[in-house]
Amino acid sequence: MSEITIRIENDFSYLISDEYEVKHGIWDLLRFREKNYFHNRAYKMRKWDGYINFFAIENGKFLTGLLPEVTAFLRHKKIEYKVEDKRTLTSFQYENVDDNFLNHGDNALVLRDYQVELINQVIKHRRGVIFAPTSAGKSAVMIGILKTLPVGTPILVLQNRLSLAQQNFDEINKMGFENVGNVWGGSIKPNVITVASVQSVAKIEKLLPKIKVLIVDEIHDMMSKLPKVVYRRLKQADIRVAVSATPFKFGGKDNVQKFSVRGYFGPVLKVKSAEKGILTTAELQNRGILSKSNCVFYPIREPAIPHDIYIDAVTRGIAESIYFHKLVTRLAKLQKGRTLILVDRIAHGDTLHSLLPNSLWVQGKDDSETRKSVIKKLQKSTTDVICIATQQIFNTGVNVFVHNLINAAGGQADHLIIQRMGRGLRTAEDKDGLDYYDFVFEINDYLQEHSNKRIKILTKEGHKVEIKKEIDF
Repeated sequence: MSEITIRIENDFSYLISDEYEVKHGIWDLLRFREKNYFHNRAYKMRKWDGYINFFAIENGKFLTGLLPEVTAFLRHKKIEYKVEDKRTLTSFQYENVDDNFLNHGDNALVLRDYQVELINQVIKHRRGVIFAPTSAGKSAVMIGILKTLPVGTPILVLQNRLSLAQQNFDEINKMGFENVGNVWGGSIKPNVITVASVQSVAKIEKLLPKIKVLIVDEIHDMMSKLPKVVYRRLKQADIRVAVSATPFKFGGKDNVQKFSVRGYFGPVLKVKSAEKGILTTAELQNRGILSKSNCVFYPIREPAIPHDIYIDAVTRGIAESIYFHKLVTRLAKLQKGRTLILVDRIAHGDTLHSLLPNSLWVQGKDDSETRKSVIKKLQKSTTDVICIATQQIFNTGVNVFVHNLINAAGGQADHLIIQRMGRGLRTAEDKDGLDYYDFVFEINDYLQEHSNKRIKILTKEGHKVEIKKEIDF
């Protein structure tokens, strides 16, 4: 067998070999059918077989994050190879950190065991996916990673949502970092550490090749075409970290999305402090880090729309249902403390806001100051407050401390349900648990199937779920 070499670069690596069978084996291992490929026009016209290939058989090219898969294949086949590492590696200031690493200054904090492990894993492996439940303290892990790097290292912290960018920017500044810039909306102020929205990052395109460290928050929202273009522009970024409570969509069943994440960022970083290496919501609830939860599902039996297709069922059974609006309104008025109602459509939010005239109503068109004001009230208000929000704003990453969460948006995707639930699991001095309210829509097969999926997801996550047979309020 001829000599096999793996040439490693920051974005792509190459398996250099004349052995066709070896390359064909890796190619076959790293190709997956795209989700819903059978709906694709090219597939229907027989111009595409539905597969996405993560290894190019003609030149051996693959995303560097998939290096573990490639080397595991070679070892399994007992094939010898040599490595040619072409990366210029960024030096860390520390070989490892302990729980007191951030325990100094005005905003000192003691790191939890798993946070220490995750930071040390990044130091060791240089890239990977931080997979931890909402409210596990991923921001502290990101801050810890930044602290391990030499002053002056060009860093890009990237995310999809303006509210999340603002939150990360504030957290980094609060911890005393200097030379922190922001690029989102109308602000173009890059610096040594730049916090940017992916929609605005093109404004600093000339700076991207100089970036050495990439941290992407809420990676499940950052695997579309635009973010991938950015990742490929970061030719010098040898440290790459992705963060999310749900990095892999649809419970990890979407292999194309999963291997895209792993390809650009590497494998999930495991921790010894979790039973199976990955933290779970139930574990953090048992440790008192997350609030206990009580999930109640109420039946919806009006209007009867058994023959509606899915889109029409959502419109008539949820977004425009006067019966459902009045039910949600009545339920919201009974709650004490800080209550968040999530909706999917603007019209639905408008109607609920008219029925709850003292409520807060925040949607995509609102500016950052309006959102910050609402978020602050959901964090600190000592009086009863009801906020209605489109799910896109509060599905991911935003720190709020609510007592009650009413899901009036439906849904079935694992990652969205888990992220949505996470909005209420953060602990606070004036709360000892979360009351989560949802609905079983018996009015339509599509809506009922999605309701049952939400019940299944929440039960699997370890939440206590009660399904009511009748409306009891």
